[in-house]
Amino acid sequence: MGVGCLWAYFVISSVLLLWLGISGVTNDKFELSWAAGILSVILLFLPIAALLRANKKYAIWKKWAEERGWKEPSRKKRAWKKEGVR
Repeated sequence: MGVGCLWAYFVISSVLLLWLGISGVTNDKFELSWAAGILSVILLFLPIAALLRANKKYAIWKKWAEERGWKEPSRKKRAWKKEGVR
């Protein structure tokens, strides 16, 4: 699973919960609409927080590694799959 799966799950569920909240307001079900609205905001916040935390951890690690002499490899030397190799 990658970051794309994380975004897809949270965005789809948040949009559906927002729709549920809006339909609850139009049908005079305010308790349902408030709960759905709050839950959708939380679900939208979680992947953003996870990505920001990962970015911060990477920046701290990179600074630590560079202090100890690590250099980022050039684009040609990075570990990418070569053509024809599975």
